[in-house]
Amino acid sequence: MFDKRSILKNILEPDEKLVFSKAFDQAYSCIKNYEPAFTEFLDPYKVSSIISFIGNNADFNICVFGGIEGCERQKIGFFPEFMIEEDFVFPISVVQINYNSSFERKLTHRDFLGALMGLGIARGKIGDILIEDNNIFVFADDNIVDFININLEKVGHTKVKTKIISCDEVRLKENLDELKNITLSSLRLDALLSGVFNMSRGKVSQLIKGEKAFINWNVCQNPSKQILEGDVITLRGFGRVKIVEFLGKTKKDRFLISIHKFI
Repeated sequence: MFDKRSILKNILEPDEKLVFSKAFDQAYSCIKNYEPAFTEFLDPYKVSSIISFIGNNADFNICVFGGIEGCERQKIGFFPEFMIEEDFVFPISVVQINYNSSFERKLTHRDFLGALMGLGIARGKIGDILIEDNNIFVFADDNIVDFININLEKVGHTKVKTKIISCDEVRLKENLDELKNITLSSLRLDALLSGVFNMSRGKVSQLIKGEKAFINWNVCQNPSKQILEGDVITLRGFGRVKIVEFLGKTKKDRFLISIHKFI
């Protein structure tokens, strides 16, 4: 069994320590009560870190799920050792949101998250928010979907309609992101974000130093940080990209890279 106290001693950030502590408590709850227990929705960095700290454990089974395949924010589920994977059920439902975009501006992920947080809902209760045309799918804890369905009437100044559906009812296109090649003068973080989001290097550097940039869900304040293949890079308020592959250099000695730009 893992040693909760010794692990938490090595985590310095108070908010992160609280998240990890709660996750470890859920693992102990599973062992003590012989029933499934779940964390809140977590980003991939926290999911992988918690699982690596806990390690292989014969006292329970671990499964990770966010509602559908490919979800970024996920719950860690701890299941008694006697349960088989086919019986693993996560307490996740979906609120489907619709609005008439013909007469309103196009709403963004930030708009929907802000509206949900404005209802007093903690971030850990909300998983991915997927936007496909006028259909928005909000993955959330089972115990708050009724609250969202009843109380979410507007996103910004736009009236919306909501209904509760199961995760199995979510229908998405095969690919919600955009694959493209771009050229950069260097493989620095500020060069990438400047090229992807069409901003000056100076403005991007200010945002990075203001803790608005994240590499693999860890804040990065260093504009000159070198990017690597596989990195997922977020500029808060602007979007997210994944470095798919370095493709070499162009004739003008610029770096050619393949990226996924998440829409």
